Amino acid sequence: MNKKEILKNYSKEKKELLTFFKNHKIKGLYRPIHYIFDSEGKNIRPFFLIWIYKLYGGRKSNINFIALAIQALHNFTLIHDDIMDGSLKRRGKLTVHEKWGINTGILSGDALMIYSYKLLLSKFENKKIINLFSNTATDICEGQQLDMDLQKKNKASLKDYLEMINLKTGALFAFSFQIGPILAGLNVKEQKKMRDIGVLLGQIFQIQDDYLDLYGGKKLGKQKGLDVMENKKTYLFFVFYMLANNNDIKEFENSFYSEESLRKRLIKIKNLFKKYKIKDQVSFKINELMIRINLIIDKVHFSLEKKKQLKNYIKLLSNRDC
Repeated sequence: MNKKEILKNYSKEKKELLTFFKNHKIKGLYRPIHYIFDSEGKNIRPFFLIWIYKLYGGRKSNINFIALAIQALHNFTLIHDDIMDGSLKRRGKLTVHEKWGINTGILSGDALMIYSYKLLLSKFENKKIINLFSNTATDICEGQQLDMDLQKKNKASLKDYLEMINLKTGALFAFSFQIGPILAGLNVKEQKKMRDIGVLLGQIFQIQDDYLDLYGGKKLGKQKGLDVMENKKTYLFFVFYMLANNNDIKEFENSFYSEESLRKRLIKIKNLFKKYKIKDQVSFKINELMIRINLIIDKVHFSLEKKKQLKNYIKLLSNRDC
């Protein structure tokens, strides 16, 4: 079963939802919501949520509403993150706040978060799932705050960074991976295995995003070097500090925090990163995370063929370029 087949019913439900948003009479609120849903990317979280549910033998169509709810929650975070980061583009298009203004961005984001609960509660009364969804939403907010705090700290560690991304990025993946074993009625140990895979995949995604911000191509769909422009401490930042000598750290800081043009800053930073083979360090870390994920997959409760499929798809995602 390929990705298109797995998302077939989800796509139908999503189309109906888009029609509702598009035709709503309060266009100032719902058009931005339609806009971000209609321009969304690869539906990776809904795909994993539905697919893993099916790998565990799930067959009920209401799973698509959990998938829509988690994607609505994800899109809400993107609208608000873009406002906080001052981002101009998302997925190759203007961000919601750039197109409609900050006030509309805040309000549409709020409405979308509330709508994520309406989608979930329209089909589910399972207290455990509702609590897990709420905890996921809280984790994301906590992760975003830690991200903002991290940028203000003079001294921060790779441990601080990983704690932040496990909440900000990992929480959505952890939720998506856990739903299958929960609905299949499997034990807490099995649920934890899938949650751990989701958290580790979240680390891969965030480290890739950090890397692509500096080295990504045109497929990225947003301005290159935003993390440098905003003085964001990324995985590449922390690895460089672990490897570099004091003189190179000083040179890096002079460029990273300078008032020079972004282009000049990026050239200097990339040259320093090249000296310490930071690209290779990113590859090593992603490979390490893949090994850890595969070891967990080996222990989950479905067939060898299904395990192989899951490993192959995660491997494919670990090599993404946008």
